[in-house]
Amino acid sequence: MGENTSKKSAVSKRTAKGQNNNKSNKSQKEKKKWYQKAGWILLLLIVCFPIGFFLMWRCTKWNKVLKTIFSGIFGFWFMCICLAIAMPLPDPEAIAISADTAPIYDVNEKVSIDLEVEPADCYISKSDFQVSGGEISREDDVFMFTSDAGGEFEIYVEDAEVISNTITLKFEDKAAIEQAEQERLAAEQAEKERLAAEQAEKERLEAEQAERERLEAEQAEKEQLAAKRAEQRRIEAEQAKEERLAASRAEKEQKRIEKEQARAARQAEKARKRTEQQTKKSSTANKNQAEDQNQSTVSQEATVWLSETGEKYHNKPKCGNMNPDKAYQVSLSEAKKRGKEACKNCYR
Repeated sequence: MGENTSKKSAVSKRTAKGQNNNKSNKSQKEKKKWYQKAGWILLLLIVCFPIGFFLMWRCTKWNKVLKTIFSGIFGFWFMCICLAIAMPLPDPEAIAISADTAPIYDVNEKVSIDLEVEPADCYISKSDFQVSGGEISREDDVFMFTSDAGGEFEIYVEDAEVISNTITLKFEDKAAIEQAEQERLAAEQAEKERLAAEQAEKERLEAEQAERERLEAEQAEKEQLAAKRAEQRRIEAEQAKEERLAASRAEKEQKRIEKEQARAARQAEKARKRTEQQTKKSSTANKNQAEDQNQSTVSQEATVWLSETGEKYHNKPKCGNMNPDKAYQVSLSEAKKRGKEACKNCYR
C-alpha cells in the first residue's frame, strides 16, 4: 500500500515537472522577438545577407551543418548581386523597336514590342520608353504596350542619348464603337419604323379620303340619276298629261266633226230629197241633170273614217286592226288631200 502511494507521488512529480517545462518553453517562444523567428531570418538572408547571416548564427538553434549550408548558398547569392551591381553595363550604340502597327487594337489590349539593342547585353528598362499615351509594362522580358483610351500613340526608346525609331499604334474602344453603331442602327431602325408608320398613316388617310370621295361620288351619281329619273318621270308625266289632253281635245274635235258631218249629212239628205221632188216634176233632161248634180254633191259631201296612224280611209270605223275608239271621220276630199287611199276591204 505504501509502495503504490510512493509510485503515484513520483509519477505526479514527473508530470508536474513536464508541465512546468512545457510552460517554460511556451513562454520562451512567446517572448521571441520578430528578428529571432526563422521566417524573418530567411527573408533577411535573401534581402540583406549580412544581417540575416548574423541573426542566423546568433539567434537560431539550428545545427551547424544547416547553418553552414545556408551561409554558403546565400553568401554566393549575395556575392553575385554585389558583382552585378559593381560591374558597369555598356551604353547602347543603336536601338530599334518594332510592332505590328497595321491593325487597330482594342482598348486594354496588350501589344508586344520587339526590342533590338546593340550591343545585345545593354539593359533597357521600361522607363526608357517614351510614349505619348498609354503605358509600357514588362512581362517575362517582353515589353507590352496598352491603353485604356482610343487614339494614336507614338512610342520610341531613349537611353544614353541614343534614340530609337518611332512607331505608332492605333487603339479604339471597339465595345463603345459597336455600342454606338448599334445605337445608330437602332436609331436608323426607329427612324425607318417612324417613317414607315407615318407613310402607313398617310396611306390610310389617303385611302379613307379616297373612299370618302368615292362614296360621295357614288352618292352624287345616285342623286344625279335619281334627279334624272325624277325629271324623266316628270317629263313622261307631262307628256302623258299632254297626250291625254291632246286625246281629249282630239276626241272632242272628233265629236264636233261627227256632229258637223251628221248635220251636213242630214242637210244633204234634205237637199237630196228636195232635189228628188224637183226632179220628179222636171223633165227627163232636167232629171238627168239633177241626178248628175246630186251625184256630184254626194261625192263631194261623203265622209270616211280614218285611224290615227293608218294610210287608208274606210267607210266604217271597224275595219281590220283599226281601233274604233280612236277612229274619226273626215270628208272624202279632206282624206284625199291628206294622201289617204281607199281601203281595199271597204271599197271592193
